[in-house]
Amino acid sequence: MTSHGTPQAPLPERAVRGLAAATAALVTDHDVIGSITTLLHSCAESIDAVAAGILVAGPGNGRLEFLTATDHRAEHLEVYQLQVDEGPGVDCIATGRPVTASGLDGIAAQWPSLREGFSAAGFDGVHAAPMKWHGRTLGAVNLFLAGQQVTGEKKLVSQAFADVACLVLIHTPPTPAEVAAQTRAALADRAVIERAKGVVAYTENVSMDAAFDRLVDLARRREQPLTATAADLIARAAE
Repeated sequence: MTSHGTPQAPLPERAVRGLAAATAALVTDHDVIGSITTLLHSCAESIDAVAAGILVAGPGNGRLEFLTATDHRAEHLEVYQLQVDEGPGVDCIATGRPVTASGLDGIAAQWPSLREGFSAAGFDGVHAAPMKWHGRTLGAVNLFLAGQQVTGEKKLVSQAFADVACLVLIHTPPTPAEVAAQTRAALADRAVIERAKGVVAYTENVSMDAAFDRLVDLARRREQPLTATAADLIARAAE
């Protein structure tokens, strides 16, 4: 139920709506802080968190900085983490891994100096999801809880929001020339994939549709880009 007593939409539906609104910002002119703050609200609502905030690693020196939060309680805890140099966001950025703590005792066990702040804010749990870009952790989305547990499904949803927040943060609209170059590169990749489909269809005597399915499955099993798998098959066929 919402605070007004109306039924909430199921978690997947709430998450899809929030993520759709956030990704729309990537294809239009957008205010980065405004878009990320809206994203935070959507993320918190999706997993039943009562507040959320973001810490980021500053450019150049990597010093942690407070970026934004959904309310003053979350902002206070985010800034306090920076002052005492410990907390879920600090650990999440340092390790590049999600961090979760439940109950005030669980919070105190990991970060003794934060227990009083969590209690005063009315929070009894936290989940931090890393904002990662090409293996580098740029920040952490911290979700503060009150009487709620972070399920596996909620962890997946929060990570999806953290990933989109990272994209909004680093996204720079390309110039027309860059768009043209990226389009040409995509079309070139498409040509490689089509050639590889032909190789698979011929060597395995299957339809082009079945060949594409097998190509996608092979790329997934190899854990490599589809174009790289296609290029490798073409090279092997030419040997």
